Amino acid sequence: MSGNACTRLAAILTPALLASKPRMYLAELERLKDNPAKVGVVGVGRMGRGIVDQISTMTGLRVRALADVDAERALLGFTENGWARDQVIVTDNLADANDAISSDRAVATSDALLLPQLALDAVVEATGVPEVGAEVAASSIEHRHHTVMLNVEADVVIGPLLAERAREAGVVYTLAAGDQPGAIFEMAEWARCLGFEIVCAGRGTVLFPDDHHATPEKYAEIAARNRMNPKMYNEFRDGTKSQLEMVAVSNVLGMPPARRGMHEPFCKWQDLGKVFALKADGGLLARSGVVDMANAVDKSGEYVHDDKVFPGVFVVVTSPHPGVRSAMSALFEPGFGGTAQQWGPNWGLFRPYHLACVEVPMSVVRAIVQGRPTGELKAGMVAELVAVAKRDLAPGDELDGGGGYTVYGLSERVEVARSERLLPFGFAYSGRVIRPVKADQALSWEDVEVDTSTPLFEMRQEQDRLFDRG
Repeated sequence: MSGNACTRLAAILTPALLASKPRMYLAELERLKDNPAKVGVVGVGRMGRGIVDQISTMTGLRVRALADVDAERALLGFTENGWARDQVIVTDNLADANDAISSDRAVATSDALLLPQLALDAVVEATGVPEVGAEVAASSIEHRHHTVMLNVEADVVIGPLLAERAREAGVVYTLAAGDQPGAIFEMAEWARCLGFEIVCAGRGTVLFPDDHHATPEKYAEIAARNRMNPKMYNEFRDGTKSQLEMVAVSNVLGMPPARRGMHEPFCKWQDLGKVFALKADGGLLARSGVVDMANAVDKSGEYVHDDKVFPGVFVVVTSPHPGVRSAMSALFEPGFGGTAQQWGPNWGLFRPYHLACVEVPMSVVRAIVQGRPTGELKAGMVAELVAVAKRDLAPGDELDGGGGYTVYGLSERVEVARSERLLPFGFAYSGRVIRPVKADQALSWEDVEVDTSTPLFEMRQEQDRLFDRG
């Protein structure tokens, strides 16, 4: 079988088996055609606007409220998607906004916390700012709206608490389909439903040498081409974004990172089952049931375009059953599109894409139609995203969070983070350093002074008490 056919086989092994679900959703959405579910989106940047655009093409959902620090950008999200200007009210006033919703008009606002108070069915949080995400999600749940969290930065700090509050309120709190965590959750659900054991779950990355120390200027030109804030884009480049997404995966799947920061080796998709295997089986893992990432940059620092894992996601599975092993080996034999390395005992199942904002509405639909999340946080945290110094930090240096000048994030097992009193990354977006920290050293609570009066900090304390983490 040709290489292209082999790629198709790996791509369809899992996602295609989920295809019946969208058809079921479509039937339900058709019933909502004359009374579409009302959706609000907070944050109308690249991702938020993509969600708005996608929903505008769908049946059964309708965006009725948008919030952004730039109210004009929120307004354009409506007028550039078919709304007449006189059908959109720009306001930060709750009474006026509710009147607009009840009279079938749309609301554009600069007040993020206005949206959760409106008569909506679901709220999508897409700002990427932990403090904002925490408050918006908490308020949305309090007002009994399904809450879809594209703001993974907030989820890795207080996601378990928000999920518990949502269960108590009878609504859904969920991370988003299309983003890598959501795509991994769907693959893992498929594998576990079939009785496979997951050796490793992960995603592809592109991390060049010294990217952990990158500042916004390094990739500013690329950020501008992609219409992204340079600091936000740099959060992807310095590795923080991929690390935090895998922390979210750890917490939902109950699978810790393989080690601090994970291994993140160079790996082609055909070799996933071989590389992410136990050491006893010739791989690099000390234990099974972990998360890790595969880098598309090789040891020489070259980006390998052919057979790269980025921007895909994967699960590496195995089975103790000899019949299942025999069937999988037959399906992956070279004549059917596999390689000799794929004969077992592990098989790397690979989806070569994720569709980010495009698929997020599927989580909205899943919450409204089925009342269930895209990956459920059922307990406390398994992993923590910890803050690590990008350079030598001195007392008085101001912390500036993801993609900035002072820190990057690495995943760590939660028990290690607790025992070493490491600073959760969500609290490294402000505050100052109070004692010297060397470059590439993880910051501790004793190294910094942060604002402990914020809702995010208070919710984190509540979460620690709830799940008895101390």
